[in-house]
This record gives sequence, structure tokens and C-alpha cells, in this order.
Amino acid sequence: MAFTANFTVSQSVTGTSLTINDTSSYSSEAKSTFSARRIYLYKVDGTTVKFPSGSTTDYIDFSFASYPTDSITITGFTQDLCLRTDLVLTPITPVGGSTYLKESIVTMVGFTNNQVYSACQILANNPARQNDVVFTSNLLTLNREKNIAINAGTYSDQFSSQSALNRANNIILTSNIRF
Repeated sequence: MAFTANFTVSQSVTGTSLTINDTSSYSSEAKSTFSARRIYLYKVDGTTVKFPSGSTTDYIDFSFASYPTDSITITGFTQDLCLRTDLVLTPITPVGGSTYLKESIVTMVGFTNNQVYSACQILANNPARQNDVVFTSNLLTLNREKNIAINAGTYSDQFSSQSALNRANNIILTSNIRF
């Protein structure tokens, strides 16, 4: 049976971190048969997320020795992003039919979700705010942009997803939704 690289990604509730779990099955090729395991996080403009902060490499070293639980948490995010995420395993001796690269589009919506939740708390504490047309419009637009971002990410459309996240971030930064 050929080896197939695989992973899952989850975002923290606060939105400031991503946890990547290597879920590859190492039954056909043992971890000891690989010389490196790396993660690349590409932003829509082609630049990469550097981790830890100050790193000069375009990849995140996810070595088996440093991360024996096959889980890494990447911190320091300050806004929602849509990232092309690549898990790359380097075999010492490649085996025909094996796949050592797994690529996925990851749409982060933690910051936007927090703002939607905050607005819902405002409405719960002050139901009259639902009559504020600007507040209600901003909340509905924010939620719509979040859904657009998720949907575009599902179709691997990183550009459209990031555009929606940028619009959502603009609403968060410039609207009255926080008050």
C-alpha cells in the first residue's frame, strides 16, 4: 500500500493560532524513512507565514523529533487569512505510487466569528439595537462575508476567500458593530 500524506487544521476560538495535525498513516512507510517534514503556509499574495516569529525560512520545520505527537500550533495571527497549506514529507528513498505532498486551502474565520458573536451579545443586552439599520446591516454583511469566504475556500478559490475576509476585516475595523 502506497503512502499518502494527510493533515487536518483547526483554528483557536480566539483566531490567533492554527493547529496542524499530521494524520498520515505511517504503516506503509515508517517515520524513520523520512528525512524531513515541513509545512508551508502561503498567503494569497504568495508570501509565506514565518514561524516562529523572526524565522528566515519559507517553511515551518515540523520535524518528527521536535513534534513527536504529530501536532504543531502556529501562533501570532492578527486577522483572518485564507492560506494554501502544504505538508511536505521528504522520503530518504521514495516509493513508487506514494504521495508525499498534501495541499489544502484553509480559511480562518476566528476573528470574524468573534465579532459576530460580540454583536449578538450586544443585541441580547440591548434588543433595541436591532432597529439600528446601520448596525443590523453591518452585522448581516459581516456574516455574509464570512460565509462567502468559507464557501470560496471550499472550492479552493483562495483569492475570493481572502477578498471576502478583507471585506469582513474592513467592517470590523470601521463600523459601529462593536458598540
